[in-house]
Amino acid sequence: MFSKILRMQFLGPMQLSRLVMYLPQFVRVFYRLMRDERVPMLAKLVPWMGVLLIFTPPALELDMVPIVGELDWLLIGYLSLKLFIWLCPPDVVREHVSQIGRGE
Repeated sequence: MFSKILRMQFLGPMQLSRLVMYLPQFVRVFYRLMRDERVPMLAKLVPWMGVLLIFTPPALELDMVPIVGELDWLLIGYLSLKLFIWLCPPDVVREHVSQIGRGE
């Protein structure tokens, strides 16, 4: 399922429910990658730039629109984390995913 998310494939209702179940593991992967010294600094800046983008005046103005306000937060968060994973070295990402899968 993690590979489907990384490839931006659409998830069905059952897969979406599994995503919610695995959300704590995804958070641990992102946390470990942020702390890993093998990940370039540019990649580590991407999630922080996404957070800053959420608090820019145009993004704050969109928060006044009922549905679009929430969607821009989700879209910026998703795209910044997707770009973060894409910029990380693949072997480091695989290593952390396998460690978390083994329960380490």
